[in-house]
Amino acid sequence: MCARIAPLIAIVLFVTLGLVASPGRTQAWPTAPKIAAPSWMLIDATTGQTLASSNPESRISPASMAKMMTAYLTFTALRDRKIRLDQNVASPAEAEVPQGSRMFLLPGKNVMVSELLQGMITLGAHDAAIALAKAIATTEAAFVESMNKTAQRLGMANTRFANSTGVPHPENYSTVADMVRLANSLVQEFPEHLREFGRRELTYNNIRQVSRNRLLWLDNSVDGLMTGRSETEGFAIAVTAHRPQPLGTRERLQRRLIAVIAGAASEEARAQEGLKLLNFGFQQFDILRLFKADESSEMIPVYKGTAGSARLHFPRDVLVAIPRGKAESIRTQMERPAALLAPVALGQPVGRLRIWYGDTEIHQVPISAAESVKSAGLLGRAIDAMRLWWRALSTTGTQAT
Repeated sequence: MCARIAPLIAIVLFVTLGLVASPGRTQAWPTAPKIAAPSWMLIDATTGQTLASSNPESRISPASMAKMMTAYLTFTALRDRKIRLDQNVASPAEAEVPQGSRMFLLPGKNVMVSELLQGMITLGAHDAAIALAKAIATTEAAFVESMNKTAQRLGMANTRFANSTGVPHPENYSTVADMVRLANSLVQEFPEHLREFGRRELTYNNIRQVSRNRLLWLDNSVDGLMTGRSETEGFAIAVTAHRPQPLGTRERLQRRLIAVIAGAASEEARAQEGLKLLNFGFQQFDILRLFKADESSEMIPVYKGTAGSARLHFPRDVLVAIPRGKAESIRTQMERPAALLAPVALGQPVGRLRIWYGDTEIHQVPISAAESVKSAGLLGRAIDAMRLWWRALSTTGTQAT
């Protein structure tokens, strides 16, 4: 009997919510400007969509962009109360700190976590990164193990870390696509710490130093994230910016973009190319709201439960980035099962909204259960089992006829 019930539950409904463009019509996607770097990627962090890229999966040396993972794990430790911003931790020994950027910690002197964060984020300081790593995991080796486990959890399948600083090492490698995933995770999960990435300078131990992210001076909408340099691969940058955009006639939202560039020829080039990508994204694309949260809720039948149906909804506003002025070329399609079997959990994913620009699918948004349904008692489950069996039998008979 279960074999006959399964096809009924697995039936997928294709409900067209707004068919505006012909399914077979080809629509041109905006062409990105020429970027003077071999590998780069631009995403709209508001929706998670990729707007443009070139060789995003090519292996690169992340250099100091690896410190975004050190920052991510530090923010995680702060959130989990494993460390505190006002906590004093020991500076690393001079021998532990590789050549390169530093905030000039005094060996053996205690320094607050908040100061270390500022030094690592604003200056890319190696000594600050090592001090944070040891404060969180006792040893840098243990911290690196956490870096790699977290990278896998975030979907950074082509990344490996060998140290907390990003200094060259055969086992320090990544891709632009993975660095974008990491940058987006930072932005989405720790917005309260994002202001730290917008600092232009830092004075510590009576030494004033400035950020190497020149875009913090060139564009007021830029508020992060990290730069890097490799002797063999050149200059890199992970940059993010937010600018207001109208949403309908009365609302505005802060739209955020993230760009990562690797292999630029100089500090000036990475800043210029980063700004070029950000301007392209903001000027050539709009954010369109298809549905407000809960606006397109509907009911779905539920079998073997204490209730006969459950409400489905979009837990958040459904936003999509589209080429500017091309809203008429968007079409959408909702896919969900014909019915669910209890138990159904609140927030359980049950389908998706697929969004096309012409004949190209550009985005997907999950549909989830807006309420929970517990399993019915033995009698209720038995009755629904008979109903499903009868419906499956009827469907099979109709198909045979």
